[in-house]
Amino acid sequence: MEDFKYCYRYPHPAVTADCVIFGYDDNNIKVLLVQRGKEPFIGKWAFPGGFMNIDETAEQCALRELEEETGLKDIKIEQFYTFTDVNRDPRERVITIAFYGIVKLSEVKGNDDADDAQWFLLNNIPSLAFDHNIMLEKAIKSVELNSDYKKIKYNMETRYTPDFITDLKNDEIFVFGSNLEGMHGGGAAYIAYEKFGAIWGQGVGLQGQSYGIPTMHGGVNEIKHYIDEFIDFAKSHKELKFLVTRIGCGIAGFRDEEMAPLFKDAIDVENITLPKSFVNIIATA
Repeated sequence: MEDFKYCYRYPHPAVTADCVIFGYDDNNIKVLLVQRGKEPFIGKWAFPGGFMNIDETAEQCALRELEEETGLKDIKIEQFYTFTDVNRDPRERVITIAFYGIVKLSEVKGNDDADDAQWFLLNNIPSLAFDHNIMLEKAIKSVELNSDYKKIKYNMETRYTPDFITDLKNDEIFVFGSNLEGMHGGGAAYIAYEKFGAIWGQGVGLQGQSYGIPTMHGGVNEIKHYIDEFIDFAKSHKELKFLVTRIGCGIAGFRDEEMAPLFKDAIDVENITLPKSFVNIIATA
């Protein structure tokens, strides 16, 4: 590496890079911590990280330290905050550039200057070294804006619309594919008419314990207008729970891959439940 041309008389802070790694499976979201093997805070839990070498970027440093201390590698990370409080490290003036990552839960092992590495549930985090409790709070706020994280939480927390619906609770609405004429003669529309209060001659909107979305006229661009109206309706009626069937994928002849993306904006609406096939397509889009 070439010698630096200038040398300044001003004191220089040290720079570290830390990783807040969120791990998930079908049931839980956890965060990765390492147990410090050296002072300060020996024995306390903290986020993987360490001092940046003079010839590496902050991201390179974060990934190197993550692999050295936990064994995790080839992780996609995003920078979310820079911590600059003057007294945050008792050793010296330290600035930390922090990153977060989202991975599937896997085995980890403490290495280098970490005595241990473990995944912790977010509601069971021990008291952390340095200012890492604050770091966790900021990481959670940042990762909750991440689209991948939103999809993971949706899949984890939301039940899917059952394949076969025979009865409804008082606050549940059966969402079915209809036609503009309200001729509920087949498929889910017939079930809505026979069991859940769909009105013969009404093709759109709330009717009894059902909600009709026309799917029998034109293509997906025409249908999307009615789906957007439905999503707005559900947002304004939070007292109800809307069970969306595989609308358009029966008599109307559309494929799940064509219909599911139209419900992308419903993923974050708490009182809308989608078929599992729709959710899986939206999550991988």
